[in-house]
Amino acid sequence: MSRMTLSYEDLYKRVGSFLSIVSDESAPTGDNLTKCKDIVDRGIRQFLYPIDEKHGVAHIWSFVQQYWTFQTEEDKWKYALPIDFSDLLSDLSYDDDDAYGPLKKRSAQQIKKLRADSSSSSSPEYFAIVPTQYDIEIGTKYELWMYPAPSQAYKLSCFYRLDPTQLSATSDLVIGGIGSIEAILESCLGVAETQEEDNKSTHHQQEARRLIQTLIRFDSGKTDTDVIGNLYNRRESHKIIFPDVDFDNNVYA
Repeated sequence: MSRMTLSYEDLYKRVGSFLSIVSDESAPTGDNLTKCKDIVDRGIRQFLYPIDEKHGVAHIWSFVQQYWTFQTEEDKWKYALPIDFSDLLSDLSYDDDDAYGPLKKRSAQQIKKLRADSSSSSSPEYFAIVPTQYDIEIGTKYELWMYPAPSQAYKLSCFYRLDPTQLSATSDLVIGGIGSIEAILESCLGVAETQEEDNKSTHHQQEARRLIQTLIRFDSGKTDTDVIGNLYNRRESHKIIFPDVDFDNNVYA
């Protein structure tokens, strides 16, 4: 059963067709294939890291927010973070059954100094995110350092932003699913338009911008109007305005 989305090959075929490299949406070859793939990669990257123009801040897509949970080991104070880790999005918290508050973030230098002053073990109170060795295939790896070192096994969890893997196989699907594919396609065509067409038109670039901003509203749960009920009978419909929520302080705006 095929899904209503586009593969990596579908995207660079569309780019090839748009640039008139191919006439029948067949796959480009040679240097043209390299060019089309580079354009698609740029389009995806631009889609993945958008600015919410309404609020003037970077938007983090819900589909790149990953939940991570792990269990500490006695006296072990360094832990490898997931390979696709990009940055931390929430508190690093204990399991609900543990009566401890979330760990406080510190620098790697502060953790090292604390350990130099005392290397005793207990329930960890502080943590640091520390870049470690660079891997030519993976990129920069990260570790989680804690102080004090755990005196026993504790269950900890957090949300982090993943760094998506670059597409490579023809059948690879883009992150974000069906809801994002039109914005991604327009983002790729927008790159092709501005990079290869000498800025003759910005139609696809502007369409990508419109689709991305609309998708941001839905992704953040801040659509201006959400209608529930029979869409063909306004008397039976109910308009709901979702409030802005400060989740860190549990404050409703």
